[in-house]
Amino acid sequence: MSKILTLIGVKLAEKNKKFLFTGAAKECDDCPPSLKSVCIGNLEKGYIYEIIEIRKVIHPCIIHEGGVAVVEVQKATIQAAIASKLAFEGATISFPPPDCSEVSCKNFQYCKPIGINQENKYKIIKIFGNVPNNCRKEKRLKLVELKP
Repeated sequence: MSKILTLIGVKLAEKNKKFLFTGAAKECDDCPPSLKSVCIGNLEKGYIYEIIEIRKVIHPCIIHEGGVAVVEVQKATIQAAIASKLAFEGATISFPPPDCSEVSCKNFQYCKPIGINQENKYKIIKIFGNVPNNCRKEKRLKLVELKP
């Protein structure tokens, strides 16, 4: 995966930490354009990113106490449940979430994972096997790791 340079609050900057980018805060409008373009201009809303490197450069920020650190991130892989018939390692798929609204189900986090955009394509990089808990709707689901 390609590395992306961005900024994150110093107190949040931990290697291997993941975060969901939900967009810019209103206060970001007042940030200098050169910092704003690196901070939020390099990230896509709705994706989960993983910090892979932290640089020693810190910039002031009106949102983050202590400033923001320069970090390298990449789009994180996501574990998801897909129909068994679609689970082929190396396949590129659009994520079709199982038809389910059982929010109390222990598999729900895999059936409706955060950070998945149904319009994008994902590569199946690993198949873990069946979902960890039996599906309440008796669907045949495999737990896979998807790469954006």
